[in-house]
Amino acid sequence: MKILIFGHILDNKDIMTMFFKSKLVVVDETAESEEALDLVRFYDYDAVLLRLADTRSTEIELIRRLRIGGLRCPIVAVAHSLGESSRLRVLEAGVDDLIVNATSQEEIFLRVQNQVRRSRGFQSPSLVIGNVQINMNAKKIFVGDIEVSLTKKEYQIVEILALRKGCVLSKEAILDHLYGGLDEPNPKIIDVFICKIRKKLLALGADELIETNWGRGYLVVEKRSPDYAPQANPAEPVEQDDARLRTGMFLRVGT
Repeated sequence: MKILIFGHILDNKDIMTMFFKSKLVVVDETAESEEALDLVRFYDYDAVLLRLADTRSTEIELIRRLRIGGLRCPIVAVAHSLGESSRLRVLEAGVDDLIVNATSQEEIFLRVQNQVRRSRGFQSPSLVIGNVQINMNAKKIFVGDIEVSLTKKEYQIVEILALRKGCVLSKEAILDHLYGGLDEPNPKIIDVFICKIRKKLLALGADELIETNWGRGYLVVEKRSPDYAPQANPAEPVEQDDARLRTGMFLRVGT
């Protein structure tokens, strides 16, 4: 998961930033509105987290400009205290969640993560694809009830691709989500990671999860078993559909 944190940063040992990084989140930070707008144009963030010292017009305007600019990822605002009128202004501007006086960094993290997960179409706490379960809270992956032994980077790759199920990610895009542009290795390292992940999943009987799109990158797919067949709607049997089609055909011929 990769997020952008906007707001005044006290120092390089900021508690919130360090906590998110401890949860395997890649974090970019800025306190400048124009830089924030540029960053969301160039990078694929999973969420934007706004730290509100107050509800200055510049911060409200930034939220509006992010939405007008087409930003689709969740925007979560966090503040120590806000009056009712200020809360309403922030919500009206277009944030997906507003956290006031959070009890812990864990609460902020979980609420951001929940927004990210739901925005990608997953409602339950785990991302379930075939017989593979990705527990984002525990940062663990299971095949059935068996945990897959993955390194942190291997887990991150699966999570990155799973959140974008069906979408091809280039090696460079995956690297950006792993390293955030800092000390990135050769893109070929992604091939090595994917190979190791596939072997570990296959050894536990996992459904085919990561597919190669030659020349473009990798994607997570959910493949149905060969004997899968969609069931007819019990309220409207197939025979009735066929009869209605035949009747319609006769009516058209007779007109």
